[in-house]
Amino acid sequence: MTQDKHTATLLSDRLAVVAQFIPQDAVVADIGTDHAYLPIYLIHEGVSPRVVASDVGAGPVASATRNVTEAQVTSQVSVRQGDGLSTLTADDGITCVVIAGMGGALITDILEAGQSDLQHTERLILQPNIGSDRVRTWLVQHRYSINAERIIDEDHHIYEIIVADPVQEAVMLAPADILMGPHLRQEKSEVWRRYWQDRHDHNQELLADLRQAQTDQSEKADQVKEEQQMIEKELA
Repeated sequence: MTQDKHTATLLSDRLAVVAQFIPQDAVVADIGTDHAYLPIYLIHEGVSPRVVASDVGAGPVASATRNVTEAQVTSQVSVRQGDGLSTLTADDGITCVVIAGMGGALITDILEAGQSDLQHTERLILQPNIGSDRVRTWLVQHRYSINAERIIDEDHHIYEIIVADPVQEAVMLAPADILMGPHLRQEKSEVWRRYWQDRHDHNQELLADLRQAQTDQSEKADQVKEEQQMIEKELA
């Protein structure tokens, strides 16, 4: 159908990867939905029967509402304005939560503040723009197992997608797994290697600046050196 094909083209590469990890027939909450492209896609492609499209901003909510109406999916996509997971109710029956396109600190803040809105049965699909290590740390601390990861280069920006499912017992990760991703460091894709080589080069410059600083930067320097050791070991 022409409408389906048009909808499919609206997904960026990163959202297309996110969509791949949404289980068939999942009831999805897209937190920070922006234009509601992902919810519309999930309905048109028959992946999800119902989606909550939520955003804190009035502008994105207006855009999402307009797009959902034009796509003729108003009965299946509920557009809501509110902060994080607070827009969800137990009656929604959410089985998969997507939080994409934010910093890792904001994602963990949303998850932390919204714990009472989660049943700890939902799959979490998280796409931090930065601070992936903070996201992984939160997942470990709150009894989620990272079962898949992807790293992509979209328009010269590197994005990581983290897929986590709830478990009864915490799954501990090594420091290198927290920093670089337990699955990503096993796969060692070309994009991943390039990202961490660039990070290594940046750290070298940072260390040079820290040595020239007028104040004591030894603690920061030690942290950067520790990260450098992990990167060098993985890239060797």
